[in-house]
Order: sequence, then structure tokens, then C-alpha cells
Amino acid sequence: MNKKLVHYLAAGFLGLTAVLTFNQQVHTVQAKIPSTIRTVMYTSQAYDEDGRKVEVKYPAFHQVKVEKKPLILTFKPYAPYYKISGKKQYIKANNIDGVKRKVKRNSYVYATSSRRADYRLIRKGTSITTYGGTIKFKNGLRYYRIGGPAKQYVRAGNLGKITASNTEETIATVTKDGGTPIYEINNGLKTTKKAKKGTTFIVDRAQEEGYADDITNMAIPNAVIYRIKGTNNWLNCLDVKVKKELPHHFYNSEHYSYIRFYQDTDVYNADGTKQDNDGQRIRKQGGNIKVDKLLYIWVPAENKADLFYHMKGHWFYATNKPDGSGGSEVDFGDSYVKASDVRFIDGVKLSPINTTEEAQQNAKPKNDQRSN
Repeated sequence: MNKKLVHYLAAGFLGLTAVLTFNQQVHTVQAKIPSTIRTVMYTSQAYDEDGRKVEVKYPAFHQVKVEKKPLILTFKPYAPYYKISGKKQYIKANNIDGVKRKVKRNSYVYATSSRRADYRLIRKGTSITTYGGTIKFKNGLRYYRIGGPAKQYVRAGNLGKITASNTEETIATVTKDGGTPIYEINNGLKTTKKAKKGTTFIVDRAQEEGYADDITNMAIPNAVIYRIKGTNNWLNCLDVKVKKELPHHFYNSEHYSYIRFYQDTDVYNADGTKQDNDGQRIRKQGGNIKVDKLLYIWVPAENKADLFYHMKGHWFYATNKPDGSGGSEVDFGDSYVKASDVRFIDGVKLSPINTTEEAQQNAKPKNDQRSN
């Protein structure tokens, strides 16, 4: 693996550097993506790109035109979705492709709670593909749909947990002459072993990590590493060829929250008092800044509670000191900024961890002490 790709891997997985930009697939202008006709196997609620339900459902066993490349949308659970061609609508890929489950007990296929669909017996230990959630039959038991025609179901209690997503699983073949290193990510990167050219692996996640350079020093955008199924081992996209393209995940946006400063911004302490760093504030800037909490803090100077983000880092680009001097960065320490002064940009959307009443109650002893 070349040094540049290793740098992006370390930054992405270990969070060692601030992430300044994201190549989110949903919000990025891209070349026209090919579409395909697929069959919806389980009635599918449509969502917008922010995870909100829209007033459309796509019925089971009807065909729908979707963009061929599935996407990971930027909201939990970061599952793959297909975009409806020509519309700002997304449906869960698992309702089209299905997921694999291990059969725990020999199972018949049913059409209704009292009638079998056919004479098949699905043997214990095999794997089958199911679509969507469970359906409750008149007998009170729950079943998974397993395919078509429409009325084919297996008792949910006879099946185990999901073992694979058909959307996010493919075969990767090593194509690099001399083989390729296999990397483990565990508090750093290290090579576990080397795989010979022609070796195949089942991979179940594509992690996008920025740019890499190939052997001709040509920049490869949206460089990807592939996770070997069932392990914490990864393959370099430049060294393998995959049977089908997987949706790309973005580690940082799936694990962290980011804001941006669109104006010079005041910085506060945990007790709601405004910091005084020789008159400096966090200045307007383009980078995405990591935050880890959203909470209400009582602001004594305003006699009210306001919503704040807790800053993950301490050092930020700042406005100049009143005398015109000062470096570009200042250590603001453990700090907070008003949510109304910044914009949420990407990643995990935070919810307040308290209420305005709790913030006021928290500040009450301090307020009472000041009045005494």
C-alpha cells in the first residue's frame, strides 16, 4: 500500500486529523449514474436524503427503476439504499436485494399460516435470503418473506441473525503482480500477511478514504479499502478487482458529528459564561469541526438556557487580538459554542442530552451562591 493511502486510512479510522471535506455521495454532483429495473420484494417506505419519510410506498413484487449504484445515506443506521431514478426518493436496498440468514431448524415454506407453498424442506445449517421485516400471520407467529411468487414465507423463529447483506457482499480477486499486503486496523495499521495474485476473498464493506496514487502516480479519487468478511483485515482497492461495486461507507460521518463556523463565534465555558481569550473568538472558517455533545446550558448573562455544542478539540483558528497581534490558532480549552451561531454540516445528528429545565436546575445552586 502506498504511503498516501496509508495516510488516509490512519486519518479516517483513528480520527487523528480534522476532516475538512467530505465526498458524500448524496450531496455531490456526479456523472449520470446508470439505472436498472429491479423488483421490490417487500413493501418499501420511501425516504428523502435526510432520512425523513415521504408520502410514497412501493408495493411488493412491483418493478421500479432505480439507480444502479446503491448509496450509504448520512443518517443512522447507515444502511444501503437505492435512489429512485429521477426522484429524490430512496428505498432500503435490503427490500430489493435481501439479506442472508442461517437456518436454525429444518423449515417448510408457507403460503399462509395453515397452508404450505410447496413441498420444499429447507435444511438446518443452510442459508437463505429474506426480505424486509417479519410479517405476523393469523396464527400469531411471525414469518420472513423468502422470495417469489408472492406467498413464500419461513417461520422467523427457525432462522438466525443476519449473516450477510446481499448488497454489501462481493468477491475481491488480487490482481497485483507480486501479491498484496493484508492490513489490520487496530490502534494503527500493520501488515498481517500477504496474499498471492489470483487469491479471492469475500469482502463485505467498502470504506472510502480520499485519494491514492497508483503506480503511474495518477491520482485515484474516492480511494476505497475492502474489508475481508468476518475480520478486521482490509485490502487496498488498487491491488484487487471486485466482482461488483459496493456502496461506499464514510467512517467519520458514520461515527462523528461536524459543525462549521460561518461567522466569528463567541466561545463559552460549561457554566454558561463567555470566555475571554484576549478578546479572541473562533473565526469564520471553511473546515468541518468535530463536536461530541449537544446540550442546554444556562447562560447567566441572558437569564435563560440555550443550546450548545461541546467542542471535541481545543485548538481553533481565531480572530486577531485587539492589538492586531497573535497567531492563527488559540487553545480555547474545554469549550462550547451556541448551536445558533454555527451550522451542522455532516455526520451523526446529535440530540440534546438534557432539557432547558434541567439546565436551569443545574445552574440554580451557583446562582443562589452568587446572590448570597
